[in-house]
Amino acid sequence: MGSQRDVLRGRVAVVTGSTRGLGFAMARLLGHQGATVVLASRSEVDVAAAVERLHTEGIAASGRHCDTGELADVEALRDEALGHGTLDIWVNNAGASGVYGPTASTPVDDFTRVVRTNILGTFHGSRVALPVFLGQGRGDLVNIYGHGDQGPVALQNAYASSKRWVRQFTETLRLETKGTGVRVHGMNPGLVMTDMLGHVTSQPGYEHRLGGLQVVVGLWGQNPDDAARPLLDLVTSDAAEFRDLTKTTMVTRGVRNVLAGRLRRANRMPLDVTVLDKD
Repeated sequence: MGSQRDVLRGRVAVVTGSTRGLGFAMARLLGHQGATVVLASRSEVDVAAAVERLHTEGIAASGRHCDTGELADVEALRDEALGHGTLDIWVNNAGASGVYGPTASTPVDDFTRVVRTNILGTFHGSRVALPVFLGQGRGDLVNIYGHGDQGPVALQNAYASSKRWVRQFTETLRLETKGTGVRVHGMNPGLVMTDMLGHVTSQPGYEHRLGGLQVVVGLWGQNPDDAARPLLDLVTSDAAEFRDLTKTTMVTRGVRNVLAGRLRRANRMPLDVTVLDKD
């Protein structure tokens, strides 16, 4: 595995929202290719545990508490990375899902929470990483897309619209940094079997519509390690974007998961639905 591990040797990578799920898988992937990785989440305990897990695998890693909705936290995360000598890769992965149900009755604080993490967090990460990248004439910024980035999704307006914004924001950054040596990427990992996907909050009266989610995930869901793999191609090539949601891919993945028995009840991802109290 020698040369394979060395492909990112000497680089420092930040991944937000990286103590579990897709974020941890991406940090681990970059670390196994030689990068020093900096982890971040809102929980100091989770950060410490995730860093220790990477250390046991021989990965150089550090981390810190970071609420991506707070610019000062994100600036401190940048400084943590620069403490390793450089900053080469920044992945804006931290994300939040919204309450399932119509926009007209969506709790205002929930909508604000999603916007604060998915939109403001992506802006903050980009805002602190890009000046470093532009100053050194190189660097890879990766923003994570999601369901809704290409069009409206009923009953998921907060999350879907935020991911549409991330896509537009990313494409604009790509235009603004053209010719600078800085590369801006978008990555849509598709359905990933994570805690965020398995824990859903619904408005009253809409929870029954979530019954098919386990089947959908069984057909098209991926484990975090598989979903993370395209990240390496992005940061080691000239590709600007990764999209794995073609019809051919969806059919192939569905057939593969059926053959793997993932649709059997015993193998389904647990689904925990919380229904909000009626006003």
